[in-house]
Amino acid sequence: MARSIWRTLVVRSRRIKAVLFRVALCWAIGAALILIDQVGTHDLRFKLRGPRPQTLDSRIVLIDINERDWLNLNPESRNILRPLKEVTIGGDSVFWKTAIWERLLSRILADLPVAVGVTLHFGENIRTGPIGPATGALFADPRIVWGADLDSGGRALIPLFANTYNRNVAVRSLRTDDDGTLRRYSHSLVQLPHLGVRLAQLALESEKPRAQSVGEMRPISIDDDFSAGDRPSEINFMGGARSFPTVSIKDLLDGRVPPEAFHGKIVIIGTISDTVEPFSTPLGRMSRAEVIANITDNHLSDRVPRRTPLWVSLIFTMFLVAFTVIFILSYPQQVVIVGLSVVALSWLSISAWVFDSFSLWIPAVGPIAQIAATYIVFLSHQVATNEERTWRLEQDRRASEELEQLKTNFVSMMSHDLKTPIAKIQAICDRLLTRPTGSSEHDGLTEDLKNLRRSSDDLHRYIQSILQVTKIEARDFSIQKEPLDLNEAIERVAQRLAPLAQEKGLKLDVRLEPLFSIEADPTLLDEMILNLIENAIKYTPTGGRVAVSSTETEDRVVLTVSDNGPGIPSEDQEAIWNKFTRGRSAHSSASGSGLGLYLVKYFVELHGGNVFLSSAPGQGTTIGFRLPV
Repeated sequence: MARSIWRTLVVRSRRIKAVLFRVALCWAIGAALILIDQVGTHDLRFKLRGPRPQTLDSRIVLIDINERDWLNLNPESRNILRPLKEVTIGGDSVFWKTAIWERLLSRILADLPVAVGVTLHFGENIRTGPIGPATGALFADPRIVWGADLDSGGRALIPLFANTYNRNVAVRSLRTDDDGTLRRYSHSLVQLPHLGVRLAQLALESEKPRAQSVGEMRPISIDDDFSAGDRPSEINFMGGARSFPTVSIKDLLDGRVPPEAFHGKIVIIGTISDTVEPFSTPLGRMSRAEVIANITDNHLSDRVPRRTPLWVSLIFTMFLVAFTVIFILSYPQQVVIVGLSVVALSWLSISAWVFDSFSLWIPAVGPIAQIAATYIVFLSHQVATNEERTWRLEQDRRASEELEQLKTNFVSMMSHDLKTPIAKIQAICDRLLTRPTGSSEHDGLTEDLKNLRRSSDDLHRYIQSILQVTKIEARDFSIQKEPLDLNEAIERVAQRLAPLAQEKGLKLDVRLEPLFSIEADPTLLDEMILNLIENAIKYTPTGGRVAVSSTETEDRVVLTVSDNGPGIPSEDQEAIWNKFTRGRSAHSSASGSGLGLYLVKYFVELHGGNVFLSSAPGQGTTIGFRLPV
């Protein structure tokens, strides 16, 4: 009972370890997928969502300064204006004309906008000429924010019209990744916000008086953390190219724009043309002004993307693995496939809804891929478990069939073999009963009694063998070892079987070498030797020879029994060690129970030894065992 319980605990422990190993593997896969999801699914999320122009803040208006309109407004620049696709960051100076910008900004400010952002960089390389006090005051208007660039060290290149405290300056730089796609914008190493952030801040500050008067003051949540240094911030692209209302500079200066078109608006001035420094984004190619408009919209509507902390994602991954494993191990495959598909689609929908509604970036593709990976890993585990269960059932079925066959063979063989000695006993008894009293056939009576004795011995041997098999297969069977001399046991058994060999006319040759003592059960040792020598005598024809020898090799003693009988075919040599099994040629030459060699092998292995057999048809048989000293 204790051994069975221990075996069950070991099997369960192995299964639990296998499951835990697979759980750890799935969690490691999920953690790797989460890390990939942090950077690898950025574009996919925006492409699946697509642009949402209807959700853009209606206060944002773009003014397009394209190449053709500028040439019409400033013919003097015709000879110096190169194709805008060749204009570098420092080439915005070709779009400067003091008079034109004075007209442009005066027209915009006349409509009382809340903020005006200039996405072009006008540094020391522009030619302004003399600027009067009125023009200087116009260019220094606090509602106007001039764009500044960043140098290679992350320091701001201040534009020409910055005031003393740089209140009307903001960084316009955008950072593209190694693949050339724009996904985020940079901060400067000085206390300058980004242009999109500054424009949104001016718009929200303009709402303070009205909000305070009606009691609807709302906090301004602008990501203006200057201590972040050059840490980039992600852009939540809500609008693609041409998604924002756009006015051309020519239409504006020619008076084709209605009055108060910019009242209460955020005006962003830039080159919107596709040929002017386009940026590749997840929603297609956009101009700098359109990207900055998206950044402004993010901060106005509090839609700046926020990612869940990595440690939260990893803990969530752990719970997701646990749920998936329990679900896989608890339900049939059909239910598992449908259930996990529903969970995956639901999570994808929840992730998209949370991002669209709250701008909270939670992993989407990573958890779904992890569910699939966990399913594959544990599907293989279930397949292996089912195969093992099927194999065990098949082994049990075969064992059951073999047991039934053994029972059938035993009944058939014992009914045949027991019938012969019983019949002899009955015949002899009948003859003795019918013999007249005072008969002179004393010699015949003596012979009959001998036959009766031999038949009784055969019957006793059969029954004894069956009792021994029953005993050794009992759970409480044990052996009692003591120091023994193998040669003494061999001589004792040989003397016991010498009359049987003489009766068949066989020569029993015993040659023994001096041996070390061994530890063995004396009863079982005699039984082993007896079965081997008796089998050799039984199957050796009249006039044959049976040789018994003992030797010692290293740390083992060896008993060898050889005969010149009919031999054993190679196909029967493995089977004869089984219960109730005999060679096919043995049934016709001698009777037996088929238990002798099974008991020999069992007893020898019980003592830590092994049996051996060498035989060929017509060449006799050599059989024996080795026992440790």
